Amino acid sequence: MTDRMMRDMLTNPILAGRGTPPRVVIDSEFFSNKGTQAINRDLITNRLRVNLNRAAQGRLVFVTREHVGMVQQERDLKRSGTTDVGTTGVTRGMAGADYRLTGEIADENERNARTGMIERYNQITFEMVDEESGAIVWSGQYEFERAADDDVMYR
Repeated sequence: MTDRMMRDMLTNPILAGRGTPPRVVIDSEFFSNKGTQAINRDLITNRLRVNLNRAAQGRLVFVTREHVGMVQQERDLKRSGTTDVGTTGVTRGMAGADYRLTGEIADENERNARTGMIERYNQITFEMVDEESGAIVWSGQYEFERAADDDVMYR
């Protein structure tokens, strides 16, 4: 799924066809699991961010929101003169984001009363939201099905 998403996003001219690469936040904060299964949202968003960062080759820039405290601490050290400004200098503020990836996991379960087999239909929907206007500039929906006997894995 992440490979398909990556290819799809990088062909979108709004996201990857600009002279100045857009800044994107990909984290699990606005990624919800409305399904019945416990799924680690960080695993999905971390994989997406890592793979997109590798494949984008500068066409997208990824901005962190998880490490704002760490960045602010370093900025304060530079501005107070405790440290020098490093090799990249200083900026007026931390990098703002142009877009944020949001997502939702949903599923539907069906049990075969005769065999005890559980069939699960899973759907994950993603949207890239413009952080200024609220416009959705890219969306993708990915589906997969699984089936298994009722066992500890499905409880």
